[in-house]
Amino acid sequence: MTNLPDYYEILGVSPSATQDEIREAYKKEALLNHPDRMSSSATPSERQEATRRFQLVADAYYTLGDRSRRESYDRSRSHQDRFTPFSSARPSSSPSQANHLFGDVFEELLRAEVEHPSYHWRILGAGAGAILGFIFGNIPGAAIGALAGKTIGQVRDHKGVSVYTAFQRLTMEQRRNILTHLLTRFVTAGASGMMK
Repeated sequence: MTNLPDYYEILGVSPSATQDEIREAYKKEALLNHPDRMSSSATPSERQEATRRFQLVADAYYTLGDRSRRESYDRSRSHQDRFTPFSSARPSSSPSQANHLFGDVFEELLRAEVEHPSYHWRILGAGAGAILGFIFGNIPGAAIGALAGKTIGQVRDHKGVSVYTAFQRLTMEQRRNILTHLLTRFVTAGASGMMK
């Protein structure tokens, strides 16, 4: 037996799958196997197994999601008659590499779930800037002050961090809820192509 895992099997796609099908399969499998979906009562060995599976899914997408790496993998794969099964395969990526890939792919999916920008500071900043601008420069000053105040408020509203960084700062329970919600949305909307 070889050390080469069957990445197509890990993602649940055929070797003739398109790049879009591979990306969609990665999203589904990453959500299913993400360690943050584990319950708080999970044992350390269960968490370790979930992390291993998540890393293997990341390895599969890293390899198959890039055309040149996929071609190289397919050449190696064509010389194999058996593969290391998913249950005993060892990942080549680290947990941080798998999380980085997850963050890149899920940035758009996570945005609505994690980033809840308020418009409070933007509105307050625009109002305060307009008042100060009017005091110093009448109507033109009010317009410039409102724009400056709105911009400063907008920076405060968005906190200046990526969506995945915001996701990592959430509690385990919040992350589990978000991932479960995304998986549900992904599975129910996947057929209609809404999650692309």
